[in-house]
Amino acid sequence: MGKKGAAFLLAAVLSLTALPAAAQDACGLVPWAVARAPDPFSAYIPVVDSAQSLPKEGVFGLRLRPVSDVIYLAAPERGSDGGQGGIVTLENIPAGRYRIVLSEEAWIDAVQDGKRLPILAADRATDCPGTRLSVQVEVKSEPLTLQIGGVAATRINVAVLRLWPFEWKW
Repeated sequence: MGKKGAAFLLAAVLSLTALPAAAQDACGLVPWAVARAPDPFSAYIPVVDSAQSLPKEGVFGLRLRPVSDVIYLAAPERGSDGGQGGIVTLENIPAGRYRIVLSEEAWIDAVQDGKRLPILAADRATDCPGTRLSVQVEVKSEPLTLQIGGVAATRINVAVLRLWPFEWKW
């Protein structure tokens, strides 16, 4: 493919990504947030208490407690804004890019080596049932701790889905 063909292809792809937000429904605002599981919270979800560890990524419910009672590994980026919060550590997570989806209005920090990881992308979907926030982070192959806070409810559903490198399992 020549330079003109590549430029045309790039322009076509960019025009598709520039659709007006008004033309998308609320759930379309996070179009690939849960590409492998269109509604990650529709099936049975195991529930864990705050400060517990899980063996790997996946979908789970997290029981929360008052933010004032939570001991965060790294100072939260947003400070202590009240509400409910919690932490959970994913012990064996392969390196790669992950999408983390939350079912409730909340803030989230992803922590490795005692430091908050940069959020590479974030989407809020206030009109999408079961999905309120979706963020992307790049992680190393070592334990990942999720710090969550500012939640009105006492439980939040969390989906941690690997985006790249994606491994197809048939």
